[in-house]
Amino acid sequence: MRSPASPRPSFVAVLQKTIRVLTDGPAMLSVTRSSRRNFIREFLSFAAIRARWRATGGTGAQSRFKREVQERLGVLPQFFTPTEAAPELAEQLWAQAKAAYLDNPLPSLFKERLFVHLSRFCEVRYCIVRHVGFLIGKGNPAGDARAAPETIEQVNTLLSRPVLNAAQLEAVFARLENYTQPTNIPAPQTKAEEDLLDAITVMFVVPARSAQARAAVRRAVGDRSFEHITALLTFIRTAHYWTETHPEVGYETDMIMLMAQHQDLARRLLDTADAEWAHAGDALREALTGQLQVLNTELQHRTRNLLSVIQVIFDRTLSKHTTLKSFADVFSSRLDAISSVQAYLSRLVQGEKVTFDGLLRTELAAHAVSLKQITLEGPVGVRLRSSTLQTFALAIHELVVNAVKYGALACPTAHLTVRWEVEQNEEQPPLLHVHWRETGVNIIHIDDIPMQPGYGRELIERALPYQLRATTHFEVMPEGVCCSISVPVLA
Repeated sequence: MRSPASPRPSFVAVLQKTIRVLTDGPAMLSVTRSSRRNFIREFLSFAAIRARWRATGGTGAQSRFKREVQERLGVLPQFFTPTEAAPELAEQLWAQAKAAYLDNPLPSLFKERLFVHLSRFCEVRYCIVRHVGFLIGKGNPAGDARAAPETIEQVNTLLSRPVLNAAQLEAVFARLENYTQPTNIPAPQTKAEEDLLDAITVMFVVPARSAQARAAVRRAVGDRSFEHITALLTFIRTAHYWTETHPEVGYETDMIMLMAQHQDLARRLLDTADAEWAHAGDALREALTGQLQVLNTELQHRTRNLLSVIQVIFDRTLSKHTTLKSFADVFSSRLDAISSVQAYLSRLVQGEKVTFDGLLRTELAAHAVSLKQITLEGPVGVRLRSSTLQTFALAIHELVVNAVKYGALACPTAHLTVRWEVEQNEEQPPLLHVHWRETGVNIIHIDDIPMQPGYGRELIERALPYQLRATTHFEVMPEGVCCSISVPVLA
């Protein structure tokens, strides 16, 4: 067997040696010219030269490839050993590893800790063994020689993290969704990192049910880091599948010796492979199934509430109209408002929330009003609570309809101004303050505005304070309607 350090001859060197054998070899002097010609033709055939070239070890490309892997990772993992049937795949796997894992701009320790954490859910133990090695300094964590390795105690803590149930996952998602703006990847061994690892676990183990987890992770770390995390998950999945389908990939000597010296670590890495961690994946699926049942229960609850809202709208509208046509027009308009909110909700990714500016613009667009008469001022992306959305959306609908029929949006010279702001309070949920003011309304249209409390006004002055714990004020001023609403919203 050739020594690993021995240089491998190039194709040109093999060809030169062949020519010397043919021209200088003493054996060739004893054969006839015809036999010599046939021998030379066979000896110089492409297949023969290629066979001898491969027998001597091929080019130096394999050596360069192995040197590159070892220099980057600090060790030469069996994972990148070429297979006899398709030796070129090892370099292709390496290219994928560099793109999605090693050269990925996420912090090196975060990448390695995530690799270790997710490898708990792979029944073949090669990946978790090797990457624990990287994490504790048996090689370079995520290919970064500058990254400080962790202790075995820290790794044991990472390997011991429990799989969360549905209620715990909901709490994780809520904390991530409460980020007001994307933040950097959290430091290792922090609560923020734990939340991120748990949400990413859902993305990895059950991607088809991970819409809420994806939305939470994206909100916490931003679009760019989210895409880099997804790329890393892609390679981790590839590494797991490759080792599952190539059981001959064995542990390296350094990790065998380490596990022999640290029995507790070895037990976590190996002894519970088919029981604890395989069942951990099942437990996560069961947790998400429980979460789905919770969502179904919530859906039934909201459906009942929606039917109740429609019943109230029907009764209140019927009491205010004496003709079937006027009743039908108003009732249909209010049902359209409910329908538009439901359609808006259905377009959102699970886990995302309806925003006030999105809701307001959707309602205005539904009435095809001219934006030249409207001023909208306020922060973008103020998220509304799902439990209060239906009633709040109906209040906005009533204000818009009132303005279109009688107020600022019915007069070409009038103007509607809607301003909103968020008041932050450490002890209470944030408050959204909405200020609706119409100006320049023709006095004729002002006289046409119903002065008796109708459904819209009752909704704003009575239903919002009762159902949403809102503070409201509604007044018909000489120039148009003035309304203010303060309602709790999500952080």
